[in-house]
Amino acid sequence: MKRLTIMIILLSSLLTMLIQPVGAANYGGVPQSEVRAAPQTFVTNFTDHSMKGLFSTTEQTFWIAKDWDVESVLLHLEYRATQLADTQLSSLTVAINGTYFYSLRPADNSGNRHGLDIYVPLESLQQGYNNIRIDGYMRTQNALPCVDDVSEANWLDIFKESNLSVRFDKNAFTTSIDSFYNRFFEVDALRYGESAFIISDADDPAELSAALLGISGISNQTIYPDGYFPILTFSDPAANLPANRIVIASYDQLPDNYRSLADQHGINDEDALLVLTNEGTKTNTLIITAKNDVALINAGRMLGNPALMNQLQSTTKQLGKTADIKTQVYEAESYISFAGSEGANYKGAFHQVKEFTINYPSNRSLTNASEFYLNYRYSENLDFDRSLMTVYINDIPVGSRKLSQHMAGGDEATIPIPTDIDIGGSFQVKVTFDLEIKDLWCSLRQGDMPWAYLTPSTMLKINSVANQDLIFENYPAPFVTDYSFNAVSLVVPDQLDGETTNLLAKMFRVMGRYTKGNTGEISVLHPEEMNETALYANIIAVGTYDNNSFIKSNNDKLYFQFSEDGISFLSNEKLAIDPAYGKTLGSAQLLDSLYSKPGRASLMVVAPDQTGLVAISNNLGEMKNLGRLSGDVALADTNGKVLTYRFKAPKNPTIAVAQQIAVSQEAQIFLVVSIMVLILIVVGLVMVARKHGIEIRKGGWRK
Repeated sequence: MKRLTIMIILLSSLLTMLIQPVGAANYGGVPQSEVRAAPQTFVTNFTDHSMKGLFSTTEQTFWIAKDWDVESVLLHLEYRATQLADTQLSSLTVAINGTYFYSLRPADNSGNRHGLDIYVPLESLQQGYNNIRIDGYMRTQNALPCVDDVSEANWLDIFKESNLSVRFDKNAFTTSIDSFYNRFFEVDALRYGESAFIISDADDPAELSAALLGISGISNQTIYPDGYFPILTFSDPAANLPANRIVIASYDQLPDNYRSLADQHGINDEDALLVLTNEGTKTNTLIITAKNDVALINAGRMLGNPALMNQLQSTTKQLGKTADIKTQVYEAESYISFAGSEGANYKGAFHQVKEFTINYPSNRSLTNASEFYLNYRYSENLDFDRSLMTVYINDIPVGSRKLSQHMAGGDEATIPIPTDIDIGGSFQVKVTFDLEIKDLWCSLRQGDMPWAYLTPSTMLKINSVANQDLIFENYPAPFVTDYSFNAVSLVVPDQLDGETTNLLAKMFRVMGRYTKGNTGEISVLHPEEMNETALYANIIAVGTYDNNSFIKSNNDKLYFQFSEDGISFLSNEKLAIDPAYGKTLGSAQLLDSLYSKPGRASLMVVAPDQTGLVAISNNLGEMKNLGRLSGDVALADTNGKVLTYRFKAPKNPTIAVAQQIAVSQEAQIFLVVSIMVLILIVVGLVMVARKHGIEIRKGGWRK
């Protein structure tokens, strides 16, 4: 009996071992959260930085995602110290999130580059952003205290080859729609191409519309700008590679296994259905399907509403085609608090700097009456004849204020932004404090005295107007205005190819970074579907001369036109083009409305063939390359060369008028009072005239 019991236990254990892999690999089966993905390494690179002076600091942030189980964080440091460094006194000290954990002496003073690997203590890490700070103390040989402090020979270079490597693993499978959703756009998934959208091969505009709305809505939530979400089709072999897939397809176009899954979860004629399934290749797939286009597009739009998506803690969701899933409409802010919820601390003597990024709609420029309001305090042991606070925009000084002893416990300043600073879209703000101490022209140590503190109530008041100039410096305006898509009609070829869908995926990834929420309208059309609504929209057309008849029919309106056979671009007054070279080019051309509709524009992204589309997509579709585009036409060749031109004359009357009327608050009050007085005078004259029986008749006044 005992032997039989032992045999049963052994057989059960063996059976369990055999069953578990099958369960994990079950196609469309139950999520297997205990299965782990292979360890990965996410690398964050430094930029070149020169640390100058006796005391110097450089910082680098890196990201820890919520679902990463971190094994190790390795700091690789590449540096070079001054040849005059005193290696017995000089030092480098490294801190993680404000906690020091490693110090070293420079290896030597030969002037050669040195590499060093340092493990970061895991107990000091936090979810989200983490900060590595490197403090340098560079004392030169045989130097006297204080004499050495102002020498230009104190330097240490940190090279861009320095990096932070985070090694981690995570669950192979997600167990709910919300967990899948957050994994889909995580930094590692984007960088390593682990996430993709999949549509059918039917060239269905509704499927493409839903996918592009999804890409845009997800993109504005991403942390890093690099990477994109490819749009693949069921027949594409690459569709089986991504670990995280969002399938957007009408019910009739679903493969049999997905359609069967939709049937099991009770799909109906009116609602869209979201189903999460974990496939045998350790692939997480969110199926979004519907039997009507309105519901399918509505479900694609919901991907841009994180508040709703993070509430879906199950594997299925039915969504009505009229369900309200739009986020709030975001408008250009008038007041922006930029010092953070905890303010900004400045420590130590002399020049101290903090930088802040102001995100603002690309279609807007600052006008008169924009100003900074700064609230701050500082230590009382300063030399107040020499200490001051200064504000910069994009490294251009805006204004300064002296610090004073009687205001040290709570000071404030209002600094107007000069009108000669041309600012459009996002920009950088820098607030510096020069904290001077009497009789101190150097510092023997770098302590916390003196100090300054910028409070959270510090803010920027912005008056802005919409840019009217249709140029790439303002792109993606007017297609994205005030954080929303602005009535965009996208004209695509009747038959989509991989290069065109790749171009669209990249373009809408970039444009989505300029949006907030999921409002605004995008409609996808084939050339023969152009209707009255589309004519009044902002039009984006993509494709080649041969595969998109809309481009062919508007060839005469292009600045760089196609040859009669459509195989090359022609020369014009701006550029002589060799026919062979013209075959290799891709072009993005910003035109006024092709149908003379006021306030509307057309973006023609065109090429003689797919190689040219790839060339231009590498610029329109990558944040780091977008700055290469200027004017209203950009040409890109297969070697990465970009040529830009401007054909339209500058046109920005809205800003000119606004600058004239956007006067100061005092002037506005004076204007209002003047108008009221004028009205009172007119009313008084009328009443006096009536009292004396005077009337206005033909020919003049009559009694």
